[in-house]
Formats: sequence, C-alpha cells, structure tokens
Amino acid sequence: MRRLTASRLSGLRVFAVAARHRSYSAAAVELCVTQAAVSQQIRNLEQSLGCRLFRRAGASMLLTEQGQALLPFVEQGLALLQQGLEQLLPSSPGPLAISVLPSLAARWLMPRLWRFAEAHPDIEIRLQPSQQLADFGAGKTDLAIRYGLGDYPELACEYLMADTAFPVCSPALSRRLGSLDDLAGVPLVTAPEYAGVSWANWLALAGRPELLARCRQLTVDDGSLALDMVLAGQGVTLSRSVLVAELLRDGRLCRPFVPELKPLHQYYLVWRPDSPRLAQIRQCCDWLHREAGSLKPDA
Repeated sequence: MRRLTASRLSGLRVFAVAARHRSYSAAAVELCVTQAAVSQQIRNLEQSLGCRLFRRAGASMLLTEQGQALLPFVEQGLALLQQGLEQLLPSSPGPLAISVLPSLAARWLMPRLWRFAEAHPDIEIRLQPSQQLADFGAGKTDLAIRYGLGDYPELACEYLMADTAFPVCSPALSRRLGSLDDLAGVPLVTAPEYAGVSWANWLALAGRPELLARCRQLTVDDGSLALDMVLAGQGVTLSRSVLVAELLRDGRLCRPFVPELKPLHQYYLVWRPDSPRLAQIRQCCDWLHREAGSLKPDA
C-alpha cells in the first residue's frame, strides 16, 4: 500500500499545477520555485509511484495515460483539503491574484517579488501566468499586467512601461556574428509574432528583408523558452528589452546588432474599479510603478 507521505503530497500538488499548465516552467512561476525544482518533484513522484506521469511533446508536457487517470483524483483530493482548511481558518480575502504573461512573470516580475514581500508582508501574492486575457468577471483575478494598447472598456487602466525588441544571443555565439549575413549560419529562435515583433520586421528595419529566406528558423511557443535556448548557445532570438535587461547587465547575453524595433503594444496595469481589494491593488500598482521606473520612456 502506497502511503500519502508529506513528500508525496507535495509532489501531487506540483503534478496538478504542471498538468494544468502543460508546462514545467509555467508551473514553476505559479509555485514561485525554479523549473528544476518542479522537474525534480515530478521525477520523485514518478519514482515513488513506479510510472511515468508526463511525456514531452515539443515545448509542452502532456500527461501519459497513467497521469490522465491520476489527475482527477488528485484535483478532487486537493480541493477537499482546501475546503477543510478553510473551515478551520478565519475568513480572509486570500492572496492578491495577478494575471501576467509567462515570459514577463519569469524574466521580470519573479526576480523582484522578494522586494514586494519585504515592503508589504501583509499582502500575499499569487501569480497567474497565462497567455490568455484575465477574466475579471469570474472574480478570480484582482490585477493584470497586460501587453496591449491600453483600451480596456469598463476596467481601470494605468500605463506601466514600454519596451523595444532586438536580437540577443550568448557571448560565445556573438563572436561569430560579424555582419547580418552571418545570421544565415545560425538558428533564429522564433517566438510567436506579437505586436509587430518578428524577424521579418526586424530585418526590414535593418535594411535586409531578403535575408530571411536564407535563415533557418526554430519556432517555440513562448518568449521565455526562446531565451532559455539562446542562453544555452542554441541560436539567436528576437527578444524584448524588459525581459533581457538583467541578462544583458550580467553579461549572460549580448546584443550582436544595434537596430531595435518599437513594438505596437505597451504594458498596462488593469483592474476592476469596483474591486473590494482596491487598497491592496493600489499598493501593488505603486510598487510595480517604482520597479518599472527605470524602464519608462522619457516624457
């Protein structure tokens, strides 16, 4: 009989989150741990159960037949545990739920959250990394960082920051890129085009649109995954300044070429103006504005 030990219970929680996102990296963002920690928890759980729970399919982690069979029981069990805890604990509004793009959460927000925790120990944050727009009507999201035009009817909205887009790669690879023609000899790691950020548009800006036909592109589903690949020296990607500022400052990435695109969208803070948590939302927004201050364009 397999007993439900503390380590196995922890692994089951990680399993449920990873199954929901179909991604170890997105699960790591929600759980506020590293991707390696998520992978290790899943491996330990699989070893203790004697079966595989996930299989890789491109950039996604999909459930195996055994994982699909286990998931509904895990979700039901965790829900029952939560209900039991809620009966014991005093009523509280719970964590402040922030919806954010996975790439921005992983590369910009998460490394800064410890400062918010120090400044506001009474406010617990729960990140909701997702490519989808937050559904404020469902009452499960308190604040969203959206990448768009700032036009959100019936919602309160404040400008947060803008960014630019340019190629980045590892320092070792940058030494092989003496001219734009050298891009034809390395993989172009390509995330989905959004807000006009694409290799076609960047090469047109650089005056070499015909070069794209000679280049080999490797497509991934998420900008953060693209950065993981170029950090490992596997090619060049077109990334946004907000996501790579720290990596460039630390010397882990380089900018091999000067031209930079100005995306069509900017980052905005969005929330319901009738939210019952306006005081906490205001504190969080003020902190986010301070963190983004160095990235705001000149007035």
